[in-house]
Amino acid sequence: MKQVYFLIAAMFVGTIANAQVKMPVQAAKDAQASSINSEAPVQAARAVFWSHDCNINDCADWSFGNGALEVGAPWSEIDINFECTTDGPAGPYNQWAGGSGDGSAASAMNSTTSANGLIMVDSDLFGADANYDANWVENCWFSTVTPINCTDHQYVSISLETRYRCWDNGGSDDSEKCLIEISRDGVNWPAIDSWDEPSGTVIYGTDTVASRKEVFPGYGTSDGSDNPSLLEFDITEAAGAQETVYIRFRWSGTWGYSWEIDDIKVYDTPENDTRIDNYLSYTDFERTGYYEYGAWPLSQIPADLAAAAKVYNVGYEDQTNVTLGVTAAETTAYSSAITLAYATADTLSAAYMPSALGPVTVDYTLTADAVDENPENNMASQSFEVTDLSWGRDDGVSTAAAPGDGTDDYIAMSLFDIVEDVVVYAIDVAIMDGSEAGTSVITHLFDMFDENSLTEQYGGLLQSTDEFDIIAGNTNSVGEVTTWYTFVFDEPYLAAAGDWLGAGFEHYGGSNVQYGESKFTQDQTAFIYGPFGAGSAYDWYYTNEVPMVRLNLNPNAVNTISEEEVSTTGFQMYPSFPNPTNGVTRVQFRLDRASNVDFEVRDITGKIVYTVNMGTQAPGYNSISVDASEFASGVYTYTLSVDGERATDRLMVK
Repeated sequence: MKQVYFLIAAMFVGTIANAQVKMPVQAAKDAQASSINSEAPVQAARAVFWSHDCNINDCADWSFGNGALEVGAPWSEIDINFECTTDGPAGPYNQWAGGSGDGSAASAMNSTTSANGLIMVDSDLFGADANYDANWVENCWFSTVTPINCTDHQYVSISLETRYRCWDNGGSDDSEKCLIEISRDGVNWPAIDSWDEPSGTVIYGTDTVASRKEVFPGYGTSDGSDNPSLLEFDITEAAGAQETVYIRFRWSGTWGYSWEIDDIKVYDTPENDTRIDNYLSYTDFERTGYYEYGAWPLSQIPADLAAAAKVYNVGYEDQTNVTLGVTAAETTAYSSAITLAYATADTLSAAYMPSALGPVTVDYTLTADAVDENPENNMASQSFEVTDLSWGRDDGVSTAAAPGDGTDDYIAMSLFDIVEDVVVYAIDVAIMDGSEAGTSVITHLFDMFDENSLTEQYGGLLQSTDEFDIIAGNTNSVGEVTTWYTFVFDEPYLAAAGDWLGAGFEHYGGSNVQYGESKFTQDQTAFIYGPFGAGSAYDWYYTNEVPMVRLNLNPNAVNTISEEEVSTTGFQMYPSFPNPTNGVTRVQFRLDRASNVDFEVRDITGKIVYTVNMGTQAPGYNSISVDASEFASGVYTYTLSVDGERATDRLMVK
């Protein structure tokens, strides 16, 4: 699986002249953005009479054009176009879509048939390639070559699976438009020179016909759609009962991100049809900010817990008494009832409260007054486990080993909200097969409210465990995790209600170490520090696959230590000082008895860059000085060996 990291700062700000730059890290919780990444939405059976899956081999079914001859100069020599592709966006700011920002394409959106192709306009890539000042209005489209016959269809709708992120020139000035336009003759289309009515209309004889739908109305700077969104629009006024209907998708904007389109269908608009859309959360995260924990201590479940779903009306009639039922722990609660107009959505929620340990299944059921013509998409389900001593954002099942290059040095971190006072005794980590035995790893606890959290590598550090070496065979394959490494704190940490903590797992680099990543989590709720940006830049990045790093609340927690591991009670090594350094650093150690001592320093690749055999040293305090002035900047590890016993720590060289 390709590992995907998103730079927390990869948003567009600035003036027209420098349209796309990075924002500072958003460390405050109230600044966290959220985004739903779902499976491709399931559309119920429709009376579909025309469809196109945007197969890259069927690109000739569409005509492509741009606004070089349209009103709104300068159009001269502008050649931005939609294109048929199997890739996602490749522009320099494609981190939002899972890209790396280095010119390679991100994965295509998660539409039903994206594997065989989709159609995309990559404004970000065009803007960078054109090297212009980002104030030109881009204008391009693709439209059906052959008309669609709607003669026998009085009520007509169109649906598409799509992904889009808005740039909007940084000023929320409504300069970007993603449009669906209808023509009855393939010649007369809505005008582009103004967005105000009647520009969305076309005149046929004496009839003025509404012929335009805005796909993402109200989007402002950095707003993004779901991945993907299944959107449906009634086009009856322009297309109903018409013998010839042409459809055009048009993009207009000023150096935006990208818009992807796939799986287009035209069908008879149902009269009564509501569905559960692709926002579903057993904590209503979008509105409450409560994380979805896969392993959730009963003591940490908030009193106002509610489950929520976005509901959408596809039927052309208003749907009355639309209600969401939530069943959990053999109890059903209901949302408030609403009236839902055609092509509108709302989020409904209902309170529930688990009261016992064990698995919890949350079932959702959507009802309305009218009999639903497509009831298959009116039900959904989620699950988690209520625990007493284990607290994890993951669901206990790994989907992949991360990061992709396990020889990188990194910190993987999951975040936790403290609802009631609780004592944290240890951190548990799922380490994956292929991780090299004998490699030293460590865990940390961070204060996420600290002003330096997510701005510095160790910003907000509260305390750390001891280092431990990975044990051969004590790892996990992809799937259900059976082995957790436990790192016990020397002193338990008392977390108070209202605290916001990060549990971090650190690998110093060199040898291969990978942790398990689990289910999807929203933007900016799980993080990894390391060389994951363009040019291998070190920074904090957020990941949408939650690291399997848990809080352990067991007062009897015991460190995971190999039976073959030799106790180091015969000596003590102290942290080097100064550290970080760009000159001489001093490592002090204490021996209980006369011992043979060796010392070495390795870089992040595992290569030895400094070594010395100190021979037999007398008991008591000793030290060694290391001149790091010739070392390249970066992370190193130093190891003291005393009669074959080893202790390792980290050295940072500036």
